Amino acid sequence: MQRYYDELATYERDGFTVIVDKTYEDLHPRDCFEADDIDEICRKIDNGTYDWFMLRVRVMVEGLELGSSYVGGCLYSDAREVLTDGLAEDFIWEALKEAKPKVYALKQKFAELSDMVDREAVTS
Repeated sequence: MQRYYDELATYERDGFTVIVDKTYEDLHPRDCFEADDIDEICRKIDNGTYDWFMLRVRVMVEGLELGSSYVGGCLYSDAREVLTDGLAEDFIWEALKEAKPKVYALKQKFAELSDMVDREAVTS
């Protein structure tokens, strides 16, 4: 099944491209909340008053994903609120934490590949 994402924001941070987006949430709100007004919450999700979604943050370099972080069960009046209340920032930090150690390993690998390509160009 194809999953579609709606982009909420794109940032440049520390030399990385950070993409924050959202997709539909598979879980039913009843599985996440024990609120007395769960029927009202569900009605507002169904009629579009509330946005019920899964948040994804990806950290990229030149189109290559080096880190990501996800959280589901996000309930907001407007999904863009996640950009200002600290939640997205927490997951950006997590994705950057995953991405940064990969940079050195990739640098080494790309140096090896570059040398190989240079040698092939000389012999071709």
